[in-house]
Amino acid sequence: MTTTPQVDEVARRVAIAHKAVRAYAANDRVAAALVGGSVARGLADASSDIELDVYWTSPPSVADREAAVEGVGFDRVYAEEDEHEWADGMLVDGVKIDVSGFVTSTIDAYLAGALAGDTDAELQVRVTALRDGIPLHGHAVVDAWRARCADYPEALAVAMVEHGLDLRSRERLEMLAARDDVLLLHRDLVDGVQGVLDALFGLGRVWMPHPFHKWLDWEESLLPHRPDGLARRIRELLVAPPHDAVRALVALVDETYALAREHVPAADLTPLREAFDQRRTA
Repeated sequence: MTTTPQVDEVARRVAIAHKAVRAYAANDRVAAALVGGSVARGLADASSDIELDVYWTSPPSVADREAAVEGVGFDRVYAEEDEHEWADGMLVDGVKIDVSGFVTSTIDAYLAGALAGDTDAELQVRVTALRDGIPLHGHAVVDAWRARCADYPEALAVAMVEHGLDLRSRERLEMLAARDDVLLLHRDLVDGVQGVLDALFGLGRVWMPHPFHKWLDWEESLLPHRPDGLARRIRELLVAPPHDAVRALVALVDETYALAREHVPAADLTPLREAFDQRRTA
């Protein structure tokens, strides 16, 4: 089932993002800022939060972050940080904004990793935020990053296919179905679907926009090479009886292997295919 974006909800959230980013842009150590996620991609609805990425030339202090939230009268929802990111949640005009703060050198390192073939989903999420986002401040900085990741690297295509198709064996899936171990089976089914989608993004040379493949119908539309009826078949297998679900996933895996062999011949798929098909019991 496809959800039709509400254009007025998207426009409203872009306007709110513009309002929120002004406080960050007032700090001369903020090199750039953009709105990403479902808002930037025109997919937002009345329940959508706003994803605002803020890029600092040096790590922000607590005072810097407070000035951009409480200092302008916004309501804080949360404040978190790790070694790479400063996260601030706030409410502006009744809509939650999730602010992800990074220093520019971190984004440079993320781009370098992705371009070298690192399959860490977080790196591609940051790339797609830059490519799909709506710049609100520091347009030249964002444009320079976009130019770096204009072309999808062949090393990443190979790595994504090999990573995605490193799947649990069909024998295990059939065993769990036969035992009616539905919880374990569905964990494996979801992991299998995730692997198929990861591989399809790699073989299609498309940057992956979400680590868990949110917006399934929209993601399907991005893939130049994919099994017919991909999103529909994924939905059906996730609610199918156990044995039917396994057969449906195996069919998707078979078709994805065929596409990978055609479009990424450099990928070493033979051992992965053999492991998926291996029978350890009679």
